Amino acid sequence: MDQIAIIDIGSDKIGTAVAAIDKETGSPRIIGFSAVPSKGIKKSQIIDINEASKSLEESITQAERMAGNRINRAIVVVGGPNIQSLNSHGVVAVNYQTNDIQEEDIERVIESARAVSLATTREIIHVLPKEFIVDGQGEIKNPIGMNGVRLEVNTHIVTASTISLNNIRKVCSMLGIDIEGFVFSGLAASYAMLSETEKEIGCMLLDIGAGTTDICVYCDNAVVYTGVIPLGARNVTNDISAGLRISLESSEKVKRYLYQYKDKHPEDTEDEISIASLHLTEKMQNISKKELVEGIIYPRLDELLDFLEREIRQNELIGKMPAGIILTGGGMSTPYLRERMADRFSLPVRTGTPKLLGGVADELTQPEYAALVGAMLFSKDMSSKQGGSFTMPELPKIFSGGAVKEQFSQVVSFFKNFIPGSK
Repeated sequence: MDQIAIIDIGSDKIGTAVAAIDKETGSPRIIGFSAVPSKGIKKSQIIDINEASKSLEESITQAERMAGNRINRAIVVVGGPNIQSLNSHGVVAVNYQTNDIQEEDIERVIESARAVSLATTREIIHVLPKEFIVDGQGEIKNPIGMNGVRLEVNTHIVTASTISLNNIRKVCSMLGIDIEGFVFSGLAASYAMLSETEKEIGCMLLDIGAGTTDICVYCDNAVVYTGVIPLGARNVTNDISAGLRISLESSEKVKRYLYQYKDKHPEDTEDEISIASLHLTEKMQNISKKELVEGIIYPRLDELLDFLEREIRQNELIGKMPAGIILTGGGMSTPYLRERMADRFSLPVRTGTPKLLGGVADELTQPEYAALVGAMLFSKDMSSKQGGSFTMPELPKIFSGGAVKEQFSQVVSFFKNFIPGSK
């Protein structure tokens, strides 16, 4: 069986999963998994190479021991405020000999869409087709086999900071890991969480992590927007810690307890809540629900929702997601988040768990591993689709102004992709 490894570098933890791919079905089966606390990482970006490499090495080593195999290559899940996106359009002439659109025409038109002007500090990690247009006829999802002379594509392009990606490359190189590609965590999580119906109707997925919140919006079964909000669940934890004057560990316990408490006691009108069962080091026995919720949690949630509303309005997304908002990630369990969000946007809001993968790791059914699971499914689904898959190292350097190290023959081969019938 073929194997694939996924590394998810998050603000709270680094997760590593190894899966065996069944050659007949193509389905991944988990054979190794580990998750360790992140060090040297803030808002999903490396801020200390040495600390980050130690955490990553620990996670990889544990996954290798479980899998019984050495990890030499991996796909890396990335996020953070450095993620940006834009839309692009590509157009090519169809092979004049047949006028039938073939796979090579799809590849050429997507490469045409990649030719966007980027700053030297940006790098393309995804080119996601939204629709193909054949001789003026749009809304085509798969034009292969159709007859035409002009092929166009509208795409959504996801980019990341070259510096941020190079830091990840450096850490992985120190550990002997070759990076097969990068996957945006919000896009990865959507593969683990969303149904085909939700993607077709239109919905927004929010992957709420410790330090950031990733956004992925689908409409007509295509990604129309991706982005990152520089706020996450840890901001709520920090405020509870400061407001109640307790440690961060105790604050996290209180937050999770309140999330469970409100579901078990939806009709409870008492203000005082007993937290004696948490056995906090501060010996706190009771808390005021009004002070905790209205004085601490609501203001921080409203700050997150203000960021989100700004993104929705600026990008005209409100009419594109009638299926509502789907929450995942470790921060999904922040108390009153779902209710507050439903009231703000007047949309259905649901939570969920990642799709079940076969194998040994039951922990992967937890929402904080949605991106890890989704990256497995994404890599399986997109490995044969050049445009929707991973970064092609040479092309972003050409178009973003980076150092051009390709030989002349490679450059000639690249431009020949745009000439019909040249393959």
